Amino acid sequence: MGSEGAPRRRPRHLWGLLRLFAGAAVVGTLFELLGVPAGMLLGATIGAALVNQRWTERMRPAEVPLPLRQSGLVTMGFVTGVLLTWESLTSTAIIALPVVAAYLLVGVLNLALVTLLMKRYGVDPATAAFAVIPGGLGEVMSMAMDKGAEVTVVLTVHAVRLFTLVLIVLPILLAVLT
Repeated sequence: MGSEGAPRRRPRHLWGLLRLFAGAAVVGTLFELLGVPAGMLLGATIGAALVNQRWTERMRPAEVPLPLRQSGLVTMGFVTGVLLTWESLTSTAIIALPVVAAYLLVGVLNLALVTLLMKRYGVDPATAAFAVIPGGLGEVMSMAMDKGAEVTVVLTVHAVRLFTLVLIVLPILLAVLT
């Protein structure tokens, strides 16, 4: 079965990756065109998740191979690194104290949420920590996968936090401040 199984598996694997990419691209583009904040990222996440569900008995969820996942993280790091210049760092030094205070407050709230997830819902410490850790969804999910956390719990809690910030808190802040 060794050499006979390999040719069948590879096209199925490629089909799964193409399906994920197409779902991510379509929904990401739609959200971007609709003007949803962080539309490409949020839409890509939702699109990939939708096409990766077992809608029928024959459908199998696709997995992203480690080298492709790492390439994606390198790309995200590259794009972020290009935005960091000496000018951008020095101009934000003015607001350093309020930012530190905000991060301390977020840290306290995250510790409370970690405690709640562990005590009330029986979530293991690694999963609870990754579920509330600040950071980009891609980076957090990659670290959670590498450390063996329950990815579905991490993704659910992190996505709810992200959607709440982007779709509820941000519009309220913009309405109040403008």
